[in-house]
Amino acid sequence: MKNSGGYKVRNGKIYVFGTIDKVRYRFSVGKEATKENLTWIARNYWSVLLNLIDEKKTPKQSLKLSDFLLEAIELSAHKRSKSTQSDYISKAKRLIIPYFKAYELGNIKPFDIEQWQSEILKHYSTATAKRLKNILNMALNKAYLNDIIPKNPLTLVDSFKIKHEKKEPYTIDEMLKILHFSTGWFRLFLHLAFTTGLRTGELMGLKKSDIDFEKRVIYVNRSITKGEIKESSEIKNHNRIVVLADYLVDELKAYDSGSEWLFVSRLNKPFFESKAITKHYFKPLLERIGVKYKTLYATRHTFISLLRNAGVSKEFVAELAGHSEAISDKHYYKSALTEQKTKAINNVFYGLNLGVKAQVKAQQA
Repeated sequence: MKNSGGYKVRNGKIYVFGTIDKVRYRFSVGKEATKENLTWIARNYWSVLLNLIDEKKTPKQSLKLSDFLLEAIELSAHKRSKSTQSDYISKAKRLIIPYFKAYELGNIKPFDIEQWQSEILKHYSTATAKRLKNILNMALNKAYLNDIIPKNPLTLVDSFKIKHEKKEPYTIDEMLKILHFSTGWFRLFLHLAFTTGLRTGELMGLKKSDIDFEKRVIYVNRSITKGEIKESSEIKNHNRIVVLADYLVDELKAYDSGSEWLFVSRLNKPFFESKAITKHYFKPLLERIGVKYKTLYATRHTFISLLRNAGVSKEFVAELAGHSEAISDKHYYKSALTEQKTKAINNVFYGLNLGVKAQVKAQQA
């Protein structure tokens, strides 16, 4: 039988290929396509191919996806935060490994991944399915680049559109009622949430030193997410500045948490999980006053809705809310706050009488 073969270059690496007894083979040589290596492979491609075929036929210990996936996540841990790393490991153990536990790495086909993807989409959001797919793709791509598998089967799997659920803000009447019936530190927390658009983690990470009472602004210097404090260089839209509504200035000056942190738990430490605030303070408040729960984060959507309905420009709202995808200049946050823009924000909340008169309207609700 006629045998044939040769070599080729792909992505700067040398590959040998050939057909022996009607069986086609292709292997990476593991060498860069330099002039010297190309001269060498041109003379020796056939013997290299035969050696690689012999290596392939030698029995090897099977490599399970479950083992390789966790190892790949661990090796790339430096690329992500501790909380994200923990999330990767958790998702891998709960939603990827159980499905592929019997699979050897080299035996996973695109159809297998499509079946897994279909099961995930039945029970989880498209956003979660996308994150899971990214984790799996990271591992399979690493296996491909290290010549453990001939190709990444996930690249041949059909994609899907991510469905963004509509985020419902609180109505003005609901907001006024919430602010009226809230008390203590949580009242101030909610006033800031509704009037600054800060993310929950950003509110939890506030210190009194972040507030410039003279300029009436708050500097977003850190965020607390899943028990991890992230300083400004690590968080979304670092160096962001938000406007402090006039009516809150005196109240914040007089407020004393007994700590450098603006909002603290009973242990005199910052809250490290937003779910603790939701469970022990926000949900009980809403149940008591008869307001539908729309998440604590929805206070941010309420802020955005209020400003847009009041005619504040989309660009300025994006700046205040920290929507980086809507702003091309990464230094925009530092210099964009003008007296005119600050006045525009205060006009929105002055018109709502949030300082004092809101109490009367809320009592009548």
